[in-house]
Amino acid sequence: MIDAPTRAVSDVIAEFLACKPSDEEVLAYFIPPDLQARVEFLLVQNRESELSVDDKLELHEFLQADQFMGLLKVKTRLGLRKQQQ
Repeated sequence: MIDAPTRAVSDVIAEFLACKPSDEEVLAYFIPPDLQARVEFLLVQNRESELSVDDKLELHEFLQADQFMGLLKVKTRLGLRKQQQ
């Protein structure tokens, strides 16, 4: 079992964005390996058995963060394309 992280994925992403990353850094961004391992564990557990309420909430936060970062990356790519035209 991979224990719950001591930091929330939203906090990690907020810290990253607060550093004012370049467009290239945004596009290259991935959550840290410990958080990636945790979300992978939760996804496997979710497929194999019932998650606890806390684990469901944590997985939901990861999914929201992934959706947010995906949208941010799409908008960043579009902005870069507009600059190149």
